Amino acid sequence: MMVAYERALETWRPDALFQDPFAIAMATDKGKMLSETVCERCGKVGLAGWPEFHQMWTAVRTKFIDQRVAELAATDSFTQFVNLGAGLDTRAYRLQCFLAFRGGCFEVDMEVVNNGKRRIFAEFLGAPTPYCRVRPVSLDFLDAGTELRSKLREATFDDSKPAVFLSEGLVMYLGAEGQAKFISDVTAAAARGSVLVLQFLGGSDVETDLGSFNMLSVDKAERLLTDAGWAQLEFSRFGDERLNFGRFPTQRFEPTPYFSFVVCVKT
Repeated sequence: MMVAYERALETWRPDALFQDPFAIAMATDKGKMLSETVCERCGKVGLAGWPEFHQMWTAVRTKFIDQRVAELAATDSFTQFVNLGAGLDTRAYRLQCFLAFRGGCFEVDMEVVNNGKRRIFAEFLGAPTPYCRVRPVSLDFLDAGTELRSKLREATFDDSKPAVFLSEGLVMYLGAEGQAKFISDVTAAAARGSVLVLQFLGGSDVETDLGSFNMLSVDKAERLLTDAGWAQLEFSRFGDERLNFGRFPTQRFEPTPYFSFVVCVKT
């Protein structure tokens, strides 16, 4: 709800980085409250004096993902898209580039989330037509007994073909063991040539070793992904040239590793 509200805020700007006409219907007053509460805590990540930082981060990360997905779709090398922890994501409904994913968009999340999203789309948005077939996949990433690959196969996912895998706002809630299992599960489901776009809460090795279990240092992420067979790792931090779009006040703050992405290819 919070991220949906922040996508709505961006949509209303005259210089919006993207348009999400569905966001406000999913945000509710709770989304607004959560956003304002998070922004009040900006000082904890070294961004004191920039209270709207998380709203800008949501806009920038959404644009970053939209742009990368469009670039990948344009290659015509991928016919399937897997959205891991999809939540209230609307890309399959608002991005025309999803026409390229003829094999479907597989939205993976807990059953209660999938059902809630289905109800919102039906009751408040008039059941909009997606640009490709959308397949909800019910899975709890905190359940050690679940297997992503088999759940995707049940939804007609073809794991012999390369796909685009997106993980936005998820791995920071899985803990250290959960993060390792997550990467292992995605690797098992991904054919050679697949691309993973992964957002993570960056931190130093010291911070992660001291118990900040929601953090994933760049070094650890690189080790986990490389050991699992991923290559061409491209890291970006909020404020870097590619993860900025003119919204990060570089004259006041250094790029922050706490808000990071890695894009990589399965070998």
